[in-house]
Amino acid sequence: MQVSKRLVVQKEVPINVSQEIELVNALDISMSEQYCRAGDFDKGLKKFREIIPKIYNEEEKRGVVNKYLNFALAFGQKLMNDQNFLKALELYRDMLNFTGFPVTVYKNIGLCMKNLGDADMAIKFLEHFEEISPDKEDVYIYLGDLVYSDIKDNKKAIGYYEKALEKYPDNFTIYNMLGHLYSTCYQDKFKEKQIYYLTKAYELAPQNRIVVKNLAYVLGKFDELAKADAMYAKLMYLNPTHSDLHAYGAYLVKHQRFSEGFKFLQHRFLKEDLGNVAFPELLKTKKKKWNMKLDISNKVILLHFEQGFGDSIMFARFIDEIKQRCKEVLFVVQKPLIPLMKDSKLGVEIYSEDDIPNLNYDYWIPLMDAPIVCETRPDTIPNTQGYLKVPTAKINAYKKQYINDNDKLKIGIAYEGTMASKETNRDIELKYFYPLMKLPDVEVYSFQVDDLTRQMDQIPPDANLIRLGKTFRDWEDTACAMNCMDLMITTDNGVMNLAGALGIKTFGLFNRITEWRWFKTDGEDLVWYKSIKPFQCPTSDDWDTPIGQIMKEVEVLRCNKVAEKIRNRSLVSKSSGYEVPAKDSLPETSADKDIKAEKKSEPKPKKKTASTSKIAAKTKTATKTKTVAKTVRKPKKDKEA
Repeated sequence: MQVSKRLVVQKEVPINVSQEIELVNALDISMSEQYCRAGDFDKGLKKFREIIPKIYNEEEKRGVVNKYLNFALAFGQKLMNDQNFLKALELYRDMLNFTGFPVTVYKNIGLCMKNLGDADMAIKFLEHFEEISPDKEDVYIYLGDLVYSDIKDNKKAIGYYEKALEKYPDNFTIYNMLGHLYSTCYQDKFKEKQIYYLTKAYELAPQNRIVVKNLAYVLGKFDELAKADAMYAKLMYLNPTHSDLHAYGAYLVKHQRFSEGFKFLQHRFLKEDLGNVAFPELLKTKKKKWNMKLDISNKVILLHFEQGFGDSIMFARFIDEIKQRCKEVLFVVQKPLIPLMKDSKLGVEIYSEDDIPNLNYDYWIPLMDAPIVCETRPDTIPNTQGYLKVPTAKINAYKKQYINDNDKLKIGIAYEGTMASKETNRDIELKYFYPLMKLPDVEVYSFQVDDLTRQMDQIPPDANLIRLGKTFRDWEDTACAMNCMDLMITTDNGVMNLAGALGIKTFGLFNRITEWRWFKTDGEDLVWYKSIKPFQCPTSDDWDTPIGQIMKEVEVLRCNKVAEKIRNRSLVSKSSGYEVPAKDSLPETSADKDIKAEKKSEPKPKKKTASTSKIAAKTKTATKTKTVAKTVRKPKKDKEA
């Protein structure tokens, strides 16, 4: 078969280069879109980034950039939803290179930083978003969450949440957060706002457990007991946590309902928010724990400490009553307390936690359950006058070595406790004691073992403070030092509990909102300790008021001390012709100072001139003449009468 041969003539087609480039670019743009729509964002966005620099028409480029930014924003959100924050951050960083990127990128970068743990950088980007975005309300919630949970600046968080509330007036979460923050930040201040925000949250979410708990706490704090009781009663039907039940127990004890309160406080071991609180190993198990029902009259009971030294000291008062209910008590305390407890002759054997494997006992009881065992009421608290003691020989030995031998009024102070006391606003700044340190005839001794805030290094040169805490090896040394003081002044901490347990004259400093055990903080004593007189802030952190009251009482003690010293010296020296000091040698009281101030403020007499002297002389002569005349006439009048 014959095949015809055709002559193929190659014809050259003229090529428009710019048109070809536009066509290829259009293809690349389309492929980029298709990849992104198919979910392959990595390939699609990469192709977008390659093609954008090749587009020279500004209007066309702007359109492509917008497509890229929209797809990138969607991919970034997907990455954030998948918790891939670092990759999302890389993507958002690339978007910042393009003009016209959405301001939402700043917010998303902030959120990525927040989730990556860089709170400071997160706040910078979120605050920048807040500055430039017309729709700011949602970022206020993020900022509020950040500064509350990460930065711990609760007052700043309040400002953000209140701004967010303007856009979301029906968001119960914001109302609840605001009520909670006002309560924790301002304690007893802004009462109306605390109750308003939490009540509003309750109206919007009456079945929310957290809202009900927060409202119940605030109502109880402000002694609106009927309403608080109702809220706590409702809380019991909302699947309460162990932390909720413990909070209810604290509320009951604070309002003198010991019988129920201490039972609910047993949930302390199971609280969900224990944080760094660590209980002793034995208290983490139920093995051999007494169930409060079985007869223990013929049983050996191991009474075990729980957390702080102050708790161990405070609840050691119940040992006598527990001894009466069982055959024998073995008391396990922290090692630094053992010498003090042994010398106090409590009538029980004292052990440390390390001794437990070698001890024979039938049941164990956590120390702070003692009020349940003893069925204690506020009016039956035992040993309120003191129950611990130190041998006189040890006190004298300590005094000889560390206490100045003089007749000055000796005052011991403690102004801060552990980190727990800081979190509950129990500490006071050392500067409030400066006036005390400047008083004549007074020596101030610091009982702080750890100066956590380094305040003792900052006292002024004219304020005298003797650092006694560094000499304490254990709590018995602390007790010896207290027995050398005329007065203790301390905040709510272990030192205050020890002073009360020893029966030492003490002025206790309390903030407006106190811990659950102090149900009475007025009058002459604390009920738990008769030797401690409470001085309380009228409003939260108003320490000037109780310090001022204490200074007046110290002034009386100081004057009495000096007067006693003078009397003693005069009695000793009478036989040798010693002269009793004049009144001027007595210490100047605040009343004396007031009189001096009044005299200084009186106007000085005008200086007499020559003319005024002559007038005064004539007036004086005339007055004398009249007086003589009257005197001469008086007998005549008497005679006529």
